[in-house]
Amino acid sequence: PNVSDEENARAMLERAYTKSNGDSEFTDEQIKAKVDELDELPGFVRGLYNKEMNDTEMAVKILEDERDSKNNKGGLFGLLNINDKGSGLFGERNETGNDQSDLSLMVESLFPTSTRKEDSAPDEKKVDAFLTDAVVPSKTFSPTSKPLPVVGGWIVRGENLCSSGDELIEKLDNEIAGDARLRDSISFFLIKDPFPDPEDQMQNPTDWPQVLFVTGPDVARDPQMVLRSFVSSLGIATAWYGAIYPFLINTKLFDKAEEAMTLADAGMSTDLSWLSSLSIPVFVTFMSLQFSGEVAHQLVARSKGFEISLPTLVPSIFTGLTSSITSLKSPPKNKQDLLDFAVAGPLTGLLGSLALLCYGLLLTSTSDANTLQYYPGLPLLILRQSSLGGGLVELFLGAGTLQVPSSLEGTQALSSTMIALHPFCIAGYFSLMVNALALVPAGRTDGGRISQALFGRSGSQAVTFASLAALAILGFTSSDLLLFYFAFIAFFQSELEIPQRNEVDDVEFSRVLVAGFAGFLMLLTLIPMQ
Repeated sequence: PNVSDEENARAMLERAYTKSNGDSEFTDEQIKAKVDELDELPGFVRGLYNKEMNDTEMAVKILEDERDSKNNKGGLFGLLNINDKGSGLFGERNETGNDQSDLSLMVESLFPTSTRKEDSAPDEKKVDAFLTDAVVPSKTFSPTSKPLPVVGGWIVRGENLCSSGDELIEKLDNEIAGDARLRDSISFFLIKDPFPDPEDQMQNPTDWPQVLFVTGPDVARDPQMVLRSFVSSLGIATAWYGAIYPFLINTKLFDKAEEAMTLADAGMSTDLSWLSSLSIPVFVTFMSLQFSGEVAHQLVARSKGFEISLPTLVPSIFTGLTSSITSLKSPPKNKQDLLDFAVAGPLTGLLGSLALLCYGLLLTSTSDANTLQYYPGLPLLILRQSSLGGGLVELFLGAGTLQVPSSLEGTQALSSTMIALHPFCIAGYFSLMVNALALVPAGRTDGGRISQALFGRSGSQAVTFASLAALAILGFTSSDLLLFYFAFIAFFQSELEIPQRNEVDDVEFSRVLVAGFAGFLMLLTLIPMQ
């Protein structure tokens, strides 16, 4: 005959949970309360119990596991870190509506909009399946909460059971490799808790809790190929302009070009191909330096196993290009891979630019007066924008080369006094400025990526604010170029980068030294001469 749940509970209590004096260890009220809590039990936890258990048997089993956990005897809820401070099934921190709202707001502030694709975000059943079929069997992560909904995905609090974040990611990848249902429908990231319990942080300020961030399969930005192609076309045009105008600063060449234009206006045949012939070496060497950085980006990304987009060339009327934007199409494995990728491009470009600038200055210093009169030129106002670039000019061409003549004063003197330079100097100097700007630690520029790898997301936000403030101050006081770059970052590059698979492991100290060297070159380049 069928036995009711109430009779079944009594039978089980008498059979399996009777003390030596014959008294039941659990009361009917405790069992009934635990049965009521079963609705809160996620599928991944329910699946760990015998699927043939009825609700009463499962409730008693949970009570036993909770008892064993309190006594440090293991059991399922020992694995799930349930303790006597908790309420409900998941222990210590019982999330309220306000807690979840604050958590979602923090996720929104720390991660870019591309991670918030609501149409592809997994539902709770899929997250439960991920925890049931991958996380718990792999023994990589011990959940202490139900999956908590945030914009674009879910946060699962718990404890990393692996020795490193990379080990956890590798084991979970292996676990879902053969499960297309999970592999093609979710992405998961090990990150630091965006909104940890304040009391826990006060007790353990150096031990930041780790969580799993589960999103849809694609967190990359939309490609926007038409817009990017249009912007790159403008970038090539302004780079060509940047190669031509230094020659037109030379009065002899300007007069020759003006004469040709006068003839053209009169309907007479004219030839300006000589100007193109002079400009091509500047354009080619300048663009080669930019693409050397992009090749370095591509090589590092391939070696680390993630995909990146083709570069988008951002135009600039000051240096030919403002920047080249290379977006991540898939997430790097960890912060160290992100740093290696970010520093490789601009550092390669910086070193190449310095070599070309020095070679061009050497050629300039050994040129005779007749040759110099046909060289392009740059005004003191531009050359004094860089302490490093200007210092090299004075090193090769003589101390005081960039000083304003005593007979002239003010900004007008700086813009009207020209220095003749070999074409390689022009390409090297402009490229030096462009690559140094890329290292400014702000947003999702290469410098911002380095900052994020070193200081984490919250720290990188603070560094971005400080960098933008410095750019604005220097821009308003001494440099239109820095003011333009401030506007570029503020409007187009202010978000942080997409998440890395493992955001909890720190980078090696050797990478810190490389990043410090790159930052030192960036500061020397962008701080104007006094």
